[in-house]
Amino acid sequence: MGVIRRISSLDPKQGLGMAARFGKQQEEKLLASNNGEGGGGGGLVSGTPQAFEGNGMVRVSKDSEEFILLRHRFYSSIGSLVPHCSLVDLHRVLYSTPTRRTRWEAFHRSLEAVAQKHDGNANDKFAFAEASKDRIIQIVNDGFDVSGTPEDGGYFGLGLYVTPEPVAINSVMSSVVDRDGLRHVMLCRVILGRTEEVVRGSGQSQPGSVDFDSGVDDMKFPTRYVVWYPEVNSRVLPLYVLSIKVDFRSRGLHQEPISRPTSPWISIRNLICVLSKCLPRSTMCQIKKIHCEFMERKFSRQQLVSRIRQVAGDKILLAAIRSFRAKRAAAASLASRRRD
Repeated sequence: MGVIRRISSLDPKQGLGMAARFGKQQEEKLLASNNGEGGGGGGLVSGTPQAFEGNGMVRVSKDSEEFILLRHRFYSSIGSLVPHCSLVDLHRVLYSTPTRRTRWEAFHRSLEAVAQKHDGNANDKFAFAEASKDRIIQIVNDGFDVSGTPEDGGYFGLGLYVTPEPVAINSVMSSVVDRDGLRHVMLCRVILGRTEEVVRGSGQSQPGSVDFDSGVDDMKFPTRYVVWYPEVNSRVLPLYVLSIKVDFRSRGLHQEPISRPTSPWISIRNLICVLSKCLPRSTMCQIKKIHCEFMERKFSRQQLVSRIRQVAGDKILLAAIRSFRAKRAAAASLASRRRD
C-alpha cells in the first residue's frame, strides 16, 4: 500500500507516485511499488513494437488505488472530453538501474538548487509530454534527446515543450496514434523555477537573464512550459505513461450533455475536495472511482449522488456541505468588507 512521504526522501528503486491536490493545498502521495524492479526485463517478440512493461516501466493494476487516483486526476483535467478520451492503461517509470538512478538524483539536486535560488520555492509542477511508443521507451532509458529543433518548429525557442495539467488534452491530441489505436503521454514532474514569457519566433535558447529558469508561452494562461535544452534531463522527470483511447465517433458528439446541478450548495468536485480532508484515503479512492465512472457517462448524476451517499454516509456529506457553505459565506463577507 502507498505511504505519504516527501518526494525527495523516496528511494528511486521504489518508483515515484502521484501527487494529489486537495483544494489549494498540494500534498505529495507517493505510492511505492512492492517490487521496485518491476518484474524484470520482459522479452520482446521480434518484429513487433516494443512493450512498455519491462523497458524501465511497470504496469499499474486498474484495480489499484494508484491507478484510480491518477485516472481521476487526469479526467478532472480534461473535463467534458472524458467520454471520448478513456485511460486504458498506465505504467509507472522505475528508477532502478544505475543510469536511470543517476537522472533521478540529478533531478533532485536541481530541485534543491532551484529552490535555494528562489527562497525555497522551486515552482515544480506536473505536466505532460507526448511521444511515440518507441520514443517513450528511449526517453525512459536514455533521457530526452536535446539535439535539433523541437518537433513543432521551435516557435517558442530551443527547448522541451511540456503541457500544463489544465490543458492536458493538448498533449493527448498532439500525440502519435500507435498500431493499437492508442495515444501515449508521459506525466512528468517539471522544475520551472522563475518563468518568463517567450516571444513566439524569437529563437530563444536559454533564460533571458540569470533571474529566470524556464519559459512559458503566456504568463497568465500558459499552454506550454519551455525547459531549455541544457537543463532538460535534470529538470524534467517522467513519472508515468498514460495510454489513452481517443474516439469522437462513439458515445455521440450530439449526445445530450450531462445535467448540471440546480442546487446552489456545492459542485461534485468541490464536494470531493472537502471530503478528502475528513475521510480515509481508501474511502476517497472509492468515491473518486465512482466519479470517474460518472465522467465516463456510465450512469446518471442522480445515481452518482446516490452512490456517494452510500460510501460516505449522509452525516459526513451534510457536515461537508455545511462546512463548504460556511467558508464560502465567510470569504464573500471578507471580500465585501474589503470593497467597502
